[in-house]
Amino acid sequence: MGTEQWTNFDSYPEEPSGRTLGDKYFKEFTRLVHVSLRSWWWGEPLGAALGGVGGAWLGHDDDLPIDEVLGVAVSMVGVIIGSVFAILAMITRACDNTFLRKARKARILPVTNYLWPFFTIIAMGILSTVFLLVLAGIPDDGPTGLRMMVAATAGFCILWTLASLLPALGALIVFTRLIEKTSGISE
Repeated sequence: MGTEQWTNFDSYPEEPSGRTLGDKYFKEFTRLVHVSLRSWWWGEPLGAALGGVGGAWLGHDDDLPIDEVLGVAVSMVGVIIGSVFAILAMITRACDNTFLRKARKARILPVTNYLWPFFTIIAMGILSTVFLLVLAGIPDDGPTGLRMMVAATAGFCILWTLASLLPALGALIVFTRLIEKTSGISE
């Protein structure tokens, strides 16, 4: 633990710019979340569209069991977000100094290249939770159009979150293979 100065900084500073710490970390999080045509798997927008249609349908008819669906959706999103955090904890634990040095030499950025699908799932899960809370707060005799719109948005976000698990699991498989391949390389 010397007092020598670090001279090899990369383009990803540990402390991003921002007015407050919350702003800084939120900007860093949104920089890693990818919801673009390039990052999509076709199943995500398709599933999300079906979720939107299903949500609007549930919000339209007072006779449909929207409260039961709401309970299942809240539980499902909670389990998904909790599981993703557990996966991220295991992955970051696997990123020891030796692996990170080898990845840096190979110009591989594990967080940017392999973990962004998990951050995207968390972001979509948070949006799902927000819209589910809003939906739960709309009274039964509230405006049908509002209930349909909020239910459609909640369904869209929920099924996007669920469909995003498959490409994220693929990224986990590729990342695990990367760790396995670097284990045989000497420093």
